[in-house]
Amino acid sequence: MPTRAQQRRALQAADELLNDLDVDQESPVDVFDLLDQCGLWLTFTRLENLLGAAVRVGDGGVLLTTQRPAAVQRYTAAHELGHWVLDLDVDAVAVDGESEVFHPSTDREILAQVFAGQLLMPPPLVFAACERYGIVGSTTATGASVYQAARDMGTSYEAAARQLANLQIIGARDLDDLLRQRPKDIKTALALGHAPSGTVEVWTASRGDHDPIRVTAGDEVFVTLPENRTTGHRWLTDLELDARAHNRVTTEPEAFDPASPSAPVPLDELLASASTRSSSTRVAKALARVPGNAGHRRTMPSLPTGGSGSPFPEGAELAATKHEPASLLLLDDRYRAGWATIAPGQTRGVRQAIAGRADVRLPREVEPYCTGELLDPRTVPVGGTGLRLLAFKAGGEGDSTVRLSYTSATNPQADTLDRYTLDVHVEPDPATQRRRQVIEGSLADPDEAR
Repeated sequence: MPTRAQQRRALQAADELLNDLDVDQESPVDVFDLLDQCGLWLTFTRLENLLGAAVRVGDGGVLLTTQRPAAVQRYTAAHELGHWVLDLDVDAVAVDGESEVFHPSTDREILAQVFAGQLLMPPPLVFAACERYGIVGSTTATGASVYQAARDMGTSYEAAARQLANLQIIGARDLDDLLRQRPKDIKTALALGHAPSGTVEVWTASRGDHDPIRVTAGDEVFVTLPENRTTGHRWLTDLELDARAHNRVTTEPEAFDPASPSAPVPLDELLASASTRSSSTRVAKALARVPGNAGHRRTMPSLPTGGSGSPFPEGAELAATKHEPASLLLLDDRYRAGWATIAPGQTRGVRQAIAGRADVRLPREVEPYCTGELLDPRTVPVGGTGLRLLAFKAGGEGDSTVRLSYTSATNPQADTLDRYTLDVHVEPDPATQRRRQVIEGSLADPDEAR
């Protein structure tokens, strides 16, 4: 274990490098640019079980694997740069896997880890990220808040958690609790149960967010918007609005006649029927007397559907204009009801119980609403406002815009009650960016390329 003095020197070395190169320490640090300024070459290649290496060939440089996400590549690059700055008397190549980068046991690797954490996450940047996500101590350093702070700083979840401990924002026990949480589970929770593919970063947006989101190709973007489907209104994209415009109502609703046999059942009669747990036949008869179920033709949108009930074909591409290459692919479109949290397998039972099945018991979370312990039984929030989730994958680089309108799902003449615009800027992954820089440099100076 290195001494405190050695660790202090590693921290100071990282601070001095940032200061000497005049790096803005309140913004994410571009470690690849730092390698260039230090005169080290950088190569991305397949390294299988290795994350990177500091190679003393020629002027010296760094190898990074292409088989890890961008955050791990950046942190590994900072670790290898640490070897170059700290290992002044060592001529051997530093070859590092996950154990050396994230769980070092030798003094040399521990000091490189300390250097990397301070270089990528200087205190001003960490404090700004903590303020953004409300991290002020152990009670607010949740898995979700730490993950989002790490993502914004361009580093891994584990590295960010360790830096919070290094800066004494959290304690050792809090660090252990954070490290026991899997980033994949955290991302799935942020996306309302949608599990992201692989080790990509996830970015969440909501109605109150208006600034463009900057992501890396392959990342996933999740939009959550309040939606009450019992009103007949939904958040529709431009594609859905175009499809709705081609729907035609073939039969007009009949005028309501209070004296007709199809007049609605009085509320007290419906409640009395429900309280006596009527048979399925009586329930069917009662429902048949409700306008919209008898003598009326319902008009529903005839949209092509992909997976998970999406109104798009699976993998549909969305772009700002027809002339702009699409860079967002729709992965998922799901709705979470706002009236109670129940398991998907309980949905059928809940519907049957509400419809009057005496032999079906409501889930415990729903019972208080129906028994009147929390609300009047007539105000069971079955149709409460829930959340609509749209999940997109950044399938290519460039700018994309998704426009959403909250309006009737079937009536083209309906007013638009609200609008939301999602702007996303997709950048290529670090390996692709590096290849382009090399090609551009070669074209600018052919003699140097030879």
